[in-house]
Amino acid sequence: MHPLQQLLRMYCPNGVEWRALGEVCVSLKKETLKQHEVSAERNERYPYPVVNSSREFYGYYGHYNNEGNAFCIAARGNAGFVSFIAEPFWAGGLCYPYRSRSDNELLTKFVFYYLKTQEQHMMDTFVAHGSITAINKTDVDGIPIPLPPLPIQEEIVRILDTFTELTQELTQRRAQFAYYRDKLLTFGGNAHG
Repeated sequence: MHPLQQLLRMYCPNGVEWRALGEVCVSLKKETLKQHEVSAERNERYPYPVVNSSREFYGYYGHYNNEGNAFCIAARGNAGFVSFIAEPFWAGGLCYPYRSRSDNELLTKFVFYYLKTQEQHMMDTFVAHGSITAINKTDVDGIPIPLPPLPIQEEIVRILDTFTELTQELTQRRAQFAYYRDKLLTFGGNAHG
């Protein structure tokens, strides 16, 4: 039996409690920046990532409005996309930043991983498709979140963190392989036929 199954049997013989995201997480500060206030690259003057409505950072800024260990849900554009930010960051006006009310009861990263499993459902169910896609904060706050005991959350986060690291390493290795393959198979000059 998998250790996670053992933990579930031990701690949750009757299942787990579910509560709305807005009950178990707090909304964090967000504030709109103008594009000219943001640097495209991280440097000493602009060290903090800016999270907005994109799958990538919007850029970098000289201040932060939130500590790390938070997740953001894009409110516009890529509405419904969920990202985790470990470091201090600036939350822009086009996202909904959150953190668990208490990491002693519910790990912020556990909520993030759970929401990643619900991302497509959020996009299909809650996102309004007009000229710019959008998701309503009231709908986001109502998303049911499972509340397994902390040891189970910790094990799930550990497993998914390991998997994420391995996936990132594999992606880097593939890029490295493609680079060297292309270098080795580029002979220069004209092909003789």
